[in-house]
Amino acid sequence: MKKLLVFVIFLIASTARQSPAMGLHASSQSGGDDILMLFAPQAGDPVHIVQASFGADNVLLDAHLENKSHNKIQVYRLGWVAVKKDDIRMGRGELVTVPEKVDTTAEFDISASAVPSKEDLSRHPAGVVVYVAELQFQDGTKWQADVKKLKKEAIDMLK
Repeated sequence: MKKLLVFVIFLIASTARQSPAMGLHASSQSGGDDILMLFAPQAGDPVHIVQASFGADNVLLDAHLENKSHNKIQVYRLGWVAVKKDDIRMGRGELVTVPEKVDTTAEFDISASAVPSKEDLSRHPAGVVVYVAELQFQDGTKWQADVKKLKKEAIDMLK
């Protein structure tokens, strides 16, 4: 049943433009466990992931972000929620400083590594939801994602 669901999701993703509501990627870990890799919609948040690429090892390679606030971003941090039945783990990557020459006021690309962590992936979760966890804007203001909201979204997305 899980493989059928992954196939249907893959089919939909390949025929339609990826929506900001969900990122899609499924791959096989050793032992044959499928891990569904998604990104959170973060509808009311100032920045969200609109497209992402994951490597064969389920680590985020790069992502395309949309900045709805249009305030220049200086620093960001990605986070993730790994869900395996009743075991829900949240993690956060390192703070990343955006190079000065990158225009982050609308849409921009980032590269990422170690998101999610190898430790969380080694637990063979059913799925992982990646999200923008934290921002610092050029004017010095900071923003953090609502982790309770993201935890609930991740659980709902992976039901």
